[in-house]
Amino acid sequence: MGVEDLQIIMAESLKSALKEISENKDATIIANGTDMMPRIRDEGLKVEKILDISALDKELSYINVDSNLIRIGAMTTVSEIGSSNVFNGSLNAFYEVVSKFGGPQIRNRATIGGNICSATSSEDFIPLLMALDASVVLQSVNGKRTLKLNNFVIGKRSVNRRNDEIMVEVQFSKPGDDYLSGFEKIGRRNILIINLINMAIVMSLKQRRVNDVRIALNRVSGKVPGRARLTEGFLNGKEIDGNIISSAREKLAEELKLSSDFRASADYRIHLAQAILEKLLNRFREGV
Repeated sequence: MGVEDLQIIMAESLKSALKEISENKDATIIANGTDMMPRIRDEGLKVEKILDISALDKELSYINVDSNLIRIGAMTTVSEIGSSNVFNGSLNAFYEVVSKFGGPQIRNRATIGGNICSATSSEDFIPLLMALDASVVLQSVNGKRTLKLNNFVIGKRSVNRRNDEIMVEVQFSKPGDDYLSGFEKIGRRNILIINLINMAIVMSLKQRRVNDVRIALNRVSGKVPGRARLTEGFLNGKEIDGNIISSAREKLAEELKLSSDFRASADYRIHLAQAILEKLLNRFREGV
């Protein structure tokens, strides 16, 4: 089956999209198709019916700050995130993700909702949002429900979305001014890459002592993104110095349960993860 064989349903509004997905529960939802369409065209992905929600950018493209809650509409593009002034200070890692995210054409089309719902270890926003303890908002004709992101992404290309729901928003509490955030990825090139490993850290330091830390990677167990909770537990309450960083590297290596594939071995990915952890921790203790 090629692109020309697809049945495509165009939704002009969120209300119509919810009605269509309730009546076409077998439809695959796409926003701007930067992930899905190449998979159909080039990789032979078999999809018979698509619900195209690209017109919903009028309703679902926004970055709102409600008191301490930051809400990002699912149709918000990577470029829109990069041009927003919301992510200064403790949320600077958003700009680091954007700077390493594809080329200008992809950034102008790729949406944060699509990045999350793709649910693979290739996605860059998932680790950062997990480190922020983010939640997603899902909507159907029957109402809304909210799920923690770590309970939404449940496997490779597998999310906890009912077949009559559309993801409409991701939200998280803004970290305090004493927090730092950082993101790094490593692949075969510096840009325009599918990463071998990526990591986001959100950390509160008080006099170089870790008051709170959240570490997330694109792969923690197998090929599934998640939090490095044992490493977090080790670092909490510690004063960051060379010895603690060295011990944290070893703790992370013990925690990661990775698998090898054609891009890299499990051992090599673990080595890269240790290197990123050391780089980010050194950056934080220097106050950068």
